[in-house]
Amino acid sequence: MIHAIFNSKSSSWNLVERLVFPAPKPTYSIQSFPGELILIPSEGDADVPCLFLPFQQARFLMMFFHANAEDLDLVYNFCTILRDMFQVNVLAVEYPGYGICRGACTEAGILANAEAAMEFATDTLCIANSDILILGRSLGTGPSIALAAKYEVAGIILVSPFTSIKELFHLKVGRIANFLEDRFENLALAPKILSPTLIIHGLQDALVPPEHGRKIYAALLSRRMLVTPASMTHNSSLLKDIGSFVVPMTRFFSLPDYAFENVQLPEWVFPTADMLPVNAESPKKSFAKSCVQCCNGVKGAHEAIVEPVSLLRPRFEDGPQTPQSAGIRFESSSNEDFSIQGNLPQELTCDAEATVLHARGITTKQVSQKYDFGSRKGAFG
Repeated sequence: MIHAIFNSKSSSWNLVERLVFPAPKPTYSIQSFPGELILIPSEGDADVPCLFLPFQQARFLMMFFHANAEDLDLVYNFCTILRDMFQVNVLAVEYPGYGICRGACTEAGILANAEAAMEFATDTLCIANSDILILGRSLGTGPSIALAAKYEVAGIILVSPFTSIKELFHLKVGRIANFLEDRFENLALAPKILSPTLIIHGLQDALVPPEHGRKIYAALLSRRMLVTPASMTHNSSLLKDIGSFVVPMTRFFSLPDYAFENVQLPEWVFPTADMLPVNAESPKKSFAKSCVQCCNGVKGAHEAIVEPVSLLRPRFEDGPQTPQSAGIRFESSSNEDFSIQGNLPQELTCDAEATVLHARGITTKQVSQKYDFGSRKGAFG
């Protein structure tokens, strides 16, 4: 822990903040991602750097809050896949002290940036709350829960959420954590969330134990689902096993969905020529090839989905799965059990699954999915 404190890139002199917010060395500059990197106003002096990745005629805007050892460049490829796979507009928000965002990283600073992004989405882009999805991972579940406790939105997705920073510190330092000021009291805010909430927490997560996700799930009063992949760790790829992330997302939310008009960005959000870059820029990295490889990896022995959706209770069948297939069992509201077997090659097709759902009278907009990893524009067929 002492090593982590002194090697943290955080500019704060607070020892807890240096450990909680270990901002990495910036991996991009203000000149990176032309046409996609925007600066949105905030109540402070510094604008908030964000990535805006549009999808033509998408209904939903997915706001994304990354983990604590990442910045916008490190999550760029993941965000493009989110956009193309679920056919949503993506707004990824930077934290103070991370990337090119000025200021020291504190809980208040992160929440201020999150609030600025929400106001930008609703007031400037004129997107209704009912068309906003909020996705947070690890540290990013803090601002995600804070926004969801204040605004009712289309849905919130929490990946490896924690109950509070103080409870996390108990795992490392024991009773000494009682003397620390708490941050991101997610468990206390959970009952205030009115939006449908999907929680994904790996059973092999050694950094944030899955019990944190279970406690937040138990405190929720809204429509909810908890997915606990058996082999998922804290840093596992969400795209390695579609049963852990992709299938729950498309079953729990109305994805994809469409609008008649595209989101229009004002010109003033883009960096101007007189803005000087910071000293760290790296080329964009290709993620598509490695993603295909990880999606073809062997699945874990079993998965568990704990909470039913309002009409469905999905649970993964026990037993080994072949790399290119997944069996999912559904229970309808009439208590009729049936199982399906759909071929799931690297294109992530779910035709057989959707056909059975439709035949059983279960509404789904996901009639047929097909994701082309080689295309930045996305392809569903």
